[in-house]
Amino acid sequence: MAPDDVELVRRAFDAFGRGDFDTAFADFSPDVEWSMCADEPDARTHRGIAAVRRFVESLADPWANRFDDVMEFHPLIDRGDAVVVPWTARVTGRGSGVVLDVNETYVISLRAGKVVRVQEYRTTEEALDGP
Repeated sequence: MAPDDVELVRRAFDAFGRGDFDTAFADFSPDVEWSMCADEPDARTHRGIAAVRRFVESLADPWANRFDDVMEFHPLIDRGDAVVVPWTARVTGRGSGVVLDVNETYVISLRAGKVVRVQEYRTTEEALDGP
């Protein structure tokens, strides 16, 4: 990965953390794909910028917290062919008050300075071993 690509991913995910979706999606390809963790009950791949944006914006719906209050992005890892983005969050259910610790890692693939694919993994180790 070029240093510019790592910085692009850093800017996008900092913007996600602030809830600034316009900035976050500015460098996403119109045909981007976002694949959810395989063990999610409704796991699927969202295709196209509009579908991906709807999906990401909906992630906050069940939680009382705002993303910028709870998400912590850990140091990015340049895997050579992608950027690995480990993160954690502690969220509180909007209606239930249940507190949940979330740990995931995204593998971000870029082409020509645009994010073309996001693949979710449960752990950083799994992401580093993935395709």
